[in-house]
Amino acid sequence: MPRAFQRVKATRLKWRAAYPHVKDTAVALGVVLIVDDQEVIRQTVGTTLIKAGYDVLQAEDGRDAIHLLQNDGNGDKIDTIICDLQMPNVGGSEAIRHFQHHFPRIPVVVLTGAPDFVLTDVLRDQGVADYLLKPVSSKRLLEVVRVTVRLHGLRRAQL
Repeated sequence: MPRAFQRVKATRLKWRAAYPHVKDTAVALGVVLIVDDQEVIRQTVGTTLIKAGYDVLQAEDGRDAIHLLQNDGNGDKIDTIICDLQMPNVGGSEAIRHFQHHFPRIPVVVLTGAPDFVLTDVLRDQGVADYLLKPVSSKRLLEVVRVTVRLHGLRRAQL
């Protein structure tokens, strides 16, 4: 099992221990990579997704996300990427270009605290699946992830 997915399993076990009263799905609904330099955002979004039945990987910037995707065959296992725009090292826009070039079947969702409507249009024209503003409601987040994971499944089926 790839190291990143060993961390997912460990996170899932910790979550089950912390929330024993919440029903957990036997099989994950999908795997979501959260790329954000703010740990509180990664944890909040991750917990929401795990509670809903998704497996979650985390990266604190674009450089870490690119490294994670390129190693251990992780790019074949991730169903959706949620990515912030303003991050150190490799920023969101550069990371998104990399994701779309090297992993074009994985839908990318932007989650940012800095609304930029011109950039929103540019990113959507470049193929970003959706653009969410922080703080995002759990309902909206889960709706978007459900759609993008399904989209990834359709793209994968077209192989």
